[in-house]
Amino acid sequence: MRLPLIVALGLTVAGCVTAPAAGTDSSAIRYRCEGGKGFSAAWNQPGDRVRVTAGGVTRVLPHAPSASGARYASGAHEIWGKGDAASLAGFPGGPYAHCRAS
Repeated sequence: MRLPLIVALGLTVAGCVTAPAAGTDSSAIRYRCEGGKGFSAAWNQPGDRVRVTAGGVTRVLPHAPSASGARYASGAHEIWGKGDAASLAGFPGGPYAHCRAS
């Protein structure tokens, strides 16, 4: 009975590796994406926001509801993140798909 609990706990912790503690102002994380593209995201900015820079544009996006992972959006600008994976929409130079923290 202990093994399933340990495995579940390990998966939960592994899924949160790149996210700093809630409410802290984090440094930017670089993401490398399919097609050689990339962007940076600084999660947990004050006010539950994320600062994203991609295609020469920087936007601060507020938290948005999601069924799974972390989603931040404003208008056409949107970032989804889960563990070390992320995707980005609405920024110049996209699409930013199949991205991983580097």
